[in-house]
Amino acid sequence: MARMIPISGPREYNPSSKEGEIYTALNHLPDEFIVVHSLRLVALSNGALKDNEADFVIFNKNLGLLCIEAKAGRVSYSGGDWYYGNGAPMPHGGPFNQAANAKYRIRDAFCAKGLDGLLQRCRMHHAVWFPSISKAQMKGISLAPEAEKGLLLLAEDLIEPELRIREIMSIEIGGVDTSLTEKEADALVERILCPAFDLVPSRRLKYDLADLAFLRLLESQKRILDFLEDQRTAVINGVAGSGKTLIAVERARRLSEHGDKVLLLCYNAMLRDDLRQRCGDYSNVDVYTIAGYACKTCNSKLVDYEQMALKLVEYYDAGAFPYKHVIVDEGQDFGVEAVEQADILTALSELAEMNEGTFYLFYDKNQLIQGSGLPRLIDDADCKLTLYVNCRNTKNIAMSSINSLGGERRCITKEAATSGSVPKLFVSTDASDQADFINREIASLRADGVDDIVVLTCSTESKSALSGHVANGFWEKTKVPFYTCRKFKGLEADAVILVDVDVDTWASDASSAPYAAPGGLLFYTGASRARHELRIVCSLTEVECVDVLESLGSKAKRKPFQALAKTLNAKLVR
Repeated sequence: MARMIPISGPREYNPSSKEGEIYTALNHLPDEFIVVHSLRLVALSNGALKDNEADFVIFNKNLGLLCIEAKAGRVSYSGGDWYYGNGAPMPHGGPFNQAANAKYRIRDAFCAKGLDGLLQRCRMHHAVWFPSISKAQMKGISLAPEAEKGLLLLAEDLIEPELRIREIMSIEIGGVDTSLTEKEADALVERILCPAFDLVPSRRLKYDLADLAFLRLLESQKRILDFLEDQRTAVINGVAGSGKTLIAVERARRLSEHGDKVLLLCYNAMLRDDLRQRCGDYSNVDVYTIAGYACKTCNSKLVDYEQMALKLVEYYDAGAFPYKHVIVDEGQDFGVEAVEQADILTALSELAEMNEGTFYLFYDKNQLIQGSGLPRLIDDADCKLTLYVNCRNTKNIAMSSINSLGGERRCITKEAATSGSVPKLFVSTDASDQADFINREIASLRADGVDDIVVLTCSTESKSALSGHVANGFWEKTKVPFYTCRKFKGLEADAVILVDVDVDTWASDASSAPYAAPGGLLFYTGASRARHELRIVCSLTEVECVDVLESLGSKAKRKPFQALAKTLNAKLVR
């Protein structure tokens, strides 16, 4: 799929122009193409305002630039003038002149933006698209002097435009051959194609474009939301990054707009704070941790779930429960013994039902790192739904996180998701070497415009091998937050540096200890918090590495560290 600008769909246009159909057709170009719809170029020159617009601009770093003017419906030419189907004359000397003028304005922009050195290495063409006219209709037609059939796209090209576009962009012109480096191509996009659409600090272009893709709800998520409109109770399972929290917040918003009170519960305090920020404008939505709501319900500073259960019974008997709807996020965490024994989730579900409301629970069975098992309510639920597609992480990070669980697991990412950088794997048993690597990576990420960075430990703050480099919750003097994977669960950051990845991370008997996570789950949870960049710091000997590989279903008699990097879809760095 091509990178579309704007990514959310075509800019405002007249439906009769068929620009929507053209936008859809161009969207199917390979991902090496960037397509800009309605590129407007405005500049002041000698006190005069120049204002040109190209219906579509297509860029490919190996082919160059193509400006397309689209004219739908009936088109005629007579007496040296072009006319619309209603008889009105076309402005600017007709479509071919319009497309050519847009091309020349982009050439001017190269010079104005300091990219004139690229003009001899970026071929520029213009073309006209008649989406309502077929090839058969064009046979025998003598076009205007400025027009050329070799620069025309027609109705048939709406079905498969790639071949025709490549033909036009490959036409020789002025001895110019397109040969742009990745850096030069980025500069062209950043300085000329994107600024008109407000896309980007230059250093973060690839991250911001990926964010735009992540923010769009998947079709499966939209279907879930529509389905929940008529569903009183449901549990929704989803892999990390599949948009569970996004759906939970959106569902809370929709319910709130009807004037209904909504109780949104989670397990940890950091996720609560994030949810409160997301729901800050929704006056009917209250967000609590389950412990915090227990204290509020019982009017106590101590968490007592048995007492909370009794209070919920009082609500039920008196018909006094203040919420019509209950939504639980990260519901797998509610399987802790105290909550289960008090049967809190069942009570909340029954209270919502009593108020003729709804009860929804979102969970990820692969992130069972707080309790010893899933809540009974999940097993007993009549309506169970599953989200399979990861729409938060880049493809490479999604593969790394799911591979940490071992076995044959499918990694499905959003169709528009970028591949992103391959995660880096650093292996050393020396804490000083690990700290040096972390400091280098933080500096490098910030140089690339990435400031949303967290360091996550698969251990605890006190037991981390790197605890000596942490002060007041931050990594050394960098102001980069340092958290456990448990605390940061349900949240996300542009870049995650995952530390204390050792043989215990995949210990086969980890689930036997209270609140310990089964093998690989802490890695999976921590790694999946990263949107764009992931760094993995392992403390393993070669012998330990072989043990980890065996637990993941892989074997390596030679070069175990390289084998681990390959298994985790990472690049081994020294």
